Amino acid sequence: MPDDLADGIQRLAGMLAASERCVAMTGVRLGATEETEARAAGSAWGEAASLEVLLIEPGRFWANWLPRAVEASWRTVTPAHLALGRLHDAGIITAVITQAVDHLHAQASGGEVVEVHANVLSCRCERCDDVYALSEVQGLIEDSADGVPRCTREGCCYPLRPTGTLWGEPLIEAAIIRAWDLAATCDLFVIIDSQLRTDPMAMLPSVPLQAGIPVVIVGTTRTHYDRYATMVIPRPAPEVLPGVVDLLVP
Repeated sequence: MPDDLADGIQRLAGMLAASERCVAMTGVRLGATEETEARAAGSAWGEAASLEVLLIEPGRFWANWLPRAVEASWRTVTPAHLALGRLHDAGIITAVITQAVDHLHAQASGGEVVEVHANVLSCRCERCDDVYALSEVQGLIEDSADGVPRCTREGCCYPLRPTGTLWGEPLIEAAIIRAWDLAATCDLFVIIDSQLRTDPMAMLPSVPLQAGIPVVIVGTTRTHYDRYATMVIPRPAPEVLPGVVDLLVP
């Protein structure tokens, strides 16, 4: 292990050990390359997964959204997820705020996980509030003449929509309020593999910074918060978190 990485792991472990209310914020995918978030936002996928396309061209929306949702649903927890989950379950981290939609943080830990975009594992009917698992939605799309899944409740047949947030619409209000409350009341804020390019989550680190709370950034992408952070570890989560766990969790 390089000396700078070992030093960063030791310093982060020391800060976590001294913290009583540490909150972690993670990006769209632990261990992802720095291009992941920017590529998603600026790609044909990002445009096709928008609220506008769902409303105007629903067949096109589902043709683009469903394969990617299925891929995300097949992902399994990684050593980085497990390491963060162990820190969470041990009470070393109080809560995890995540931009990820694969639900892996909740699978890796029994603690509080705030999914600001919700996740891609279900869809819902806005008319009668019925919720459908992704596997059910696949079947409904296959049986639909126009490729659009619809509610199966008798007399409804309203088009479904993903439970999570789409491009072009606000994030889930309750999740955002909780994320801001956690950021304002923590005593250590750790950002992990997030490019911090997409509002409003790109603004969240300013909450602890303005309160004088230490901020640590772990990840390979330079951010506009680096110069304000107490420490920056320019390595991806899979290289950092397991080492922290080894120092702190029996």
